[in-house]
Amino acid sequence: MEILKNPNCKRVRGSHVLAVSCAYCKTFIANYQKVGGSNFVKMYNERIIDGVFDFSEHLGAIFCPNCNERIATRYITKSDKKEAYRLVPSSFNKKKV
Repeated sequence: MEILKNPNCKRVRGSHVLAVSCAYCKTFIANYQKVGGSNFVKMYNERIIDGVFDFSEHLGAIFCPNCNERIATRYITKSDKKEAYRLVPSSFNKKKV
């Protein structure tokens, strides 16, 4: 399993890094820059640091490479028109790095 850098990644001040993994088989999915203390509901594409997928391509959804469970679905946010992934509840684990 190869870790690929996200070319769309931008550094965000005041953020902390979360390691996102599959809840079913514990396979690593991505490292994400989280800002604030709110719930972890969506991942913006520009805040994903690296992962097992090539995030420069437009993925329809994120599936676990090991067990094929759906982790997130791609959508465009209404307020700021940015590409993001809406996470499926209880299908992922997050850990502060």
